[in-house]
Amino acid sequence: MKLNGWVALSAAALVISANLLPLPADAAEQSPNSAMAQVDALGWIHGPAVVPIGQEASITVPKGIKYLNAIQSKRFLELNGNPPAENNYVVAPEALTWFAVYEFNPSGYVSDTEKIDPVSLFDGLKKNQQTGNDERKSLGISALYLDRWTVEPHYDRSSHNLEWGTEMHDEHGEKIINYTSRILGRGGVMSAILVSDPNNFATDLPQFRAAVARFAYLPTKRYEEHEEGDKLAAYGLGALVTGGAAAVVVKSGLFAGILAILAKFGAVFFKVIIVGGLAVLVAVGNWVKNLFQRRSDNEQ
Repeated sequence: MKLNGWVALSAAALVISANLLPLPADAAEQSPNSAMAQVDALGWIHGPAVVPIGQEASITVPKGIKYLNAIQSKRFLELNGNPPAENNYVVAPEALTWFAVYEFNPSGYVSDTEKIDPVSLFDGLKKNQQTGNDERKSLGISALYLDRWTVEPHYDRSSHNLEWGTEMHDEHGEKIINYTSRILGRGGVMSAILVSDPNNFATDLPQFRAAVARFAYLPTKRYEEHEEGDKLAAYGLGALVTGGAAAVVVKSGLFAGILAILAKFGAVFFKVIIVGGLAVLVAVGNWVKNLFQRRSDNEQ
């Protein structure tokens, strides 16, 4: 298994990639204890506990779930073979059969009055597909082709949570499942990426949603606390979908190496996919965020 990087396909078909920190070639051949020790050595906080998600929110971690702060999450992502990413927070079950990455984008208050039209949004993603695939191929990454919604975009006005899922396939016909959760706040959007095995996705998704349900903005940061004069985002709900990541695939690094070991020893875990949104965008990815922020500032 090989990793080409964390990749995000935006509405403008931008593909983001960064330098990788590869592991030794024999990483996947380590013993389970040796490989897992590198992950276990991180500063996990084990539930039950209430832990921070940046300066904006917190999440209640129940028993059986563990958490990494921003510094430890950065190291965790590096150990996975991914570029270092700031201000990310990892939540995972004790068995590490899946994990979620949270990241806040201070883009400003996003109006939720826009009507969600799954058909037009899907068409928009399809139209951007070719340009995005040209970029992916230039980076030596397999093209991705949208097949269908696994979960149509839907917005919950009570929780201010926008979710959707897509099924795609690569040039080899392998299926890739994406799942995105965007939780609106007063000053921006919290993105959550689910990392799951396609074979276990149906089981992992309810657990991921349960974790998202335990997320809460701080009292003054809640969406309902919006006041006139607050920074406004330059886009609405639809752009959060069409501007989201098409797919991020993990194919090497420590986590994938561990999965290879687990598969070798009988675990049903053969391919890992990152199901995601705007989270974990680093290097050139930060330019995308700054672009949105500049657009917002200019409009104001």
